[in-house]
Amino acid sequence: MKKVITILILGFIILSFGSTDSYASSTQLSLDGTQSSWAVNELREAYSFNLTYPTIMNNYKRDITREEFSTIAVKLYEALTGKKAIYSSNPFRDTRNTEVLKAYNLGIVNGKSSTEFKPLDRITRQEISVMLYRTLNVSISNLDKNISGTFPFRDQNNIASWAMDAMRFVYKNKIMNGVTSTEIRPLENTTREQALILVKRTYENFYNISMSLPPVLAIRDSICEDGTCIDISEAKTKGLVKVGHKGLSSDKIRVMITKGTSRYHYPLSPDGVIVGFPLQMGNGDYSISVMRNVGDNRYAYVKTENVSINLSNPNIVYLNSIQTIRWTPNSAATVKNLELIGRETDLTKRLNLSYDFIVRNVKYDYDKINNITTEYTPDPDQVLRALSGICYDYSSLYAAMKRSEGIPIKLVKGYNKDIDVYHAWNEVYVNGKWVVVDTTFDAVYYSNRVDYSFAKNPSDYRKVYEY
Repeated sequence: MKKVITILILGFIILSFGSTDSYASSTQLSLDGTQSSWAVNELREAYSFNLTYPTIMNNYKRDITREEFSTIAVKLYEALTGKKAIYSSNPFRDTRNTEVLKAYNLGIVNGKSSTEFKPLDRITRQEISVMLYRTLNVSISNLDKNISGTFPFRDQNNIASWAMDAMRFVYKNKIMNGVTSTEIRPLENTTREQALILVKRTYENFYNISMSLPPVLAIRDSICEDGTCIDISEAKTKGLVKVGHKGLSSDKIRVMITKGTSRYHYPLSPDGVIVGFPLQMGNGDYSISVMRNVGDNRYAYVKTENVSINLSNPNIVYLNSIQTIRWTPNSAATVKNLELIGRETDLTKRLNLSYDFIVRNVKYDYDKINNITTEYTPDPDQVLRALSGICYDYSSLYAAMKRSEGIPIKLVKGYNKDIDVYHAWNEVYVNGKWVVVDTTFDAVYYSNRVDYSFAKNPSDYRKVYEY
């Protein structure tokens, strides 16, 4: 078997170098009597679709706040996509509401200023239109944005220029009607019951579209415009640092991350693109350095930052988008994973659906292994488009897919007992323990009609690095 696997699988040379509760949906809802009679049925439907949460299921004629609508907008996004929204850093000094931060991270809502969100401010009909439009835009990549047709309101001059397209869109798509046949009243505030019903109608009108596989958005790179950037703002909450360097194209740059006597080295392109790197060596003091080659194998320090972390959940490190496992809510790997898992809720089945796709469809690229350099970094979206790659690519794609739905997963490098070359595989966190998964091996087994299993024997593998 060792000879067979050695022929079929080639390794590669490597550098040595708070959330809110989720409430179950139910068709049984006890209303408090403050709702309008016309709203009863639609409020019950919104509740059954899991588009509500307890805080706003009362006092239905009270004006909804920015904080409250952000929360149900996130619920709409999650219902349309089947994905859990995430958040990162908090730029606001007046809120710690994680649902607000999720909506902000998705681009559904902005702050009133760079540091203030104004969570208790009331929200107007034109503002709600914009937030619904943005929610659909981030949920459905092939959203039909056509707004042609009649818009018969004499008060449309009161609509702000930044809200006009959104208001025409929600009217055209039968989400929001006029208050009268000739007035849409963009500056009026919106009550809780009105807002819930608008979200419910949006869900009903676009759910079927969202469940089809859309074209995907490319990953948008952040750029370090000049010099060297080391961002440690997410180190203490996510175990993540972000680094970029803008220099000469001939510069040979390395990132070195150390903790005690342990260290990891990474290549870094001098194009200024900021990428993530994990702090995966446990809690404690880290040093993050950017170094430039000054001749032969000698490197000079360009910039260093130090940070101490104490993560309550160390597995959060293995959810991040990093240099070797790049993903966003709209990346190809994320969208494909959503297509594969659909609305499956069982963890084991979700893991297997994506695993089976990779094993049965991605082919090993024997030409690639002979032509890559030690600077090679996998791109999960490119692997998905090509449906071919080396073991590094297989493990990067599977990791990107599973991280995108909030499952901790590692990309691991080292050796397998059946091959003599360097190899890459995954470890995925299942029911409180790390399970070894090797999609590259199993793809070979599958193509040769050899039996294989999802979980591998850890004793068959010798780990050198993990990410």
